[in-house]
Amino acid sequence: MASQKRCIAALDVGTTSVKVCLFTPQLQLLACAVQEYALHTWGECAEVEAGQYKAAVRQGLRQALAAAPGWAVAAVGLATQGETLAPVSEAGEALRPFLVWLDSRAGAEAAELSRLLGGAEFYRATGLPEPTGALPLAKLLWLRRHEPAVYQKAHKFLLLEDYLLFWLTGRFVSEKSIQSSTGWFSLPLDGLWPEALAAAGVEPQKLPPLVECGSAVGGLLAQAARELGLPAGVPVVAGAMDQVAAALAAGCVEPGVVTETTGTALVAAACTDAPVFSGGHRVTIYRHALPGRYLYLPIGNTAGMALRWFRDQFCRDLPAGAEGYLALDQLAGHVPPGCEGLVFLPFLAGCVDPDSCPQASAVFFGAHLGTTRAHFVRSVLESTAFLLRDFFEMLAALGCPARQVYSLGGGARSPLWQQIKADVCGRSFAVPACSEATAQGAALLAAWGAGLVPAGQLPKAAPSAVYRPQSGAAPAYGQAYALYRRLYAAVKPLFEPAPQAERS
Repeated sequence: MASQKRCIAALDVGTTSVKVCLFTPQLQLLACAVQEYALHTWGECAEVEAGQYKAAVRQGLRQALAAAPGWAVAAVGLATQGETLAPVSEAGEALRPFLVWLDSRAGAEAAELSRLLGGAEFYRATGLPEPTGALPLAKLLWLRRHEPAVYQKAHKFLLLEDYLLFWLTGRFVSEKSIQSSTGWFSLPLDGLWPEALAAAGVEPQKLPPLVECGSAVGGLLAQAARELGLPAGVPVVAGAMDQVAAALAAGCVEPGVVTETTGTALVAAACTDAPVFSGGHRVTIYRHALPGRYLYLPIGNTAGMALRWFRDQFCRDLPAGAEGYLALDQLAGHVPPGCEGLVFLPFLAGCVDPDSCPQASAVFFGAHLGTTRAHFVRSVLESTAFLLRDFFEMLAALGCPARQVYSLGGGARSPLWQQIKADVCGRSFAVPACSEATAQGAALLAAWGAGLVPAGQLPKAAPSAVYRPQSGAAPAYGQAYALYRRLYAAVKPLFEPAPQAERS
């Protein structure tokens, strides 16, 4: 390594792919390789074989290193999805396919846990609005009842990041931001919540010890080093949950700085050191990668997913990939703000925030004979901006006004979409210089933990673009947003199941 320049390998492990990114210690992106893998889904179930994650990391790292000759890996960091449950043996071997975060088969167990723990008490302890079938705590109760042999044989119940950390270092540990997704992590205690574990009948010793984000976990094991083509002993550092890592990289470390990620879903993140556990609508609260700080996380289940859905179903004549999204932007650019009265409710998979309505569905309203496909495309883009405006109002009510907004995710690559957000929300939106914020956050924590940069030092780079609100669009968007809100209020009663007598 003496004759080579040092870099950091960041593993961003998502729902259907792994991104392996190489960064300089100053957090400049050198290379990025993407390896996809398949989910096995049926009904409410979603699983992945453990080996698929390892294979994707191995192949992705080889490709990334080939694209950055002359660089040697000096540290490894991770950022992964939350909630994916991994039962393993004492040797760290997977005992069954992992239950991915999308897996919601444990709905009955979640309802039971809600009765045992109480909705308000559960929220104050965990920061999670309510137990759901996707919750690892509910999944553990499901395993105890439906796969008791697996439960009994399990030495540890890990999350995805924990599993990869053990593969790389041989240590069972878990960091605190990803633990926020479990239902057994207490924000006030900053550790395990005994009452939750007792309610699910889970022995605390079956869970890994907790460490801080950015903690050096250990050196790369010889076997893992051979698999990855790296020297043994390279420092491996605990990272953070993907949304937390992205917020950290973008500088969301103090009140007033907000990130919004327009990816598959729409997620905003706002930092606070004194979370408010609202008695009304409950917004998700996660433990930040930084001790003593937390993140409010308003969530919209579909944003980029809604645009892809529309492209796949109604624009099959357009190219695939980035070229297809550019074509959608060009279509939408010919339509004036407000879409001449067409409004879209983007609830293709229910509504989480600002109003919890799991039964909500998507609605187009206001079409007429002059409405074109381009109008529908633009209305999908505008719906994300309307939802963001709702999120900003929620955050302001919680004491976290959005004074500075950074845009992340694939949606940030669209100048039109960014300008729509700025105009609808009346705020400037900055796009960070690095487009891989999640991986950059993992690399930052790895740089801290491996001593490559002083702990707490944040990357400094001018944004690649800033989109400022244009006053001329404000009247049209004001009317469209008001219609969006009235439309949701009008159709929400229709989302509720019809009374039995009415159905018959």
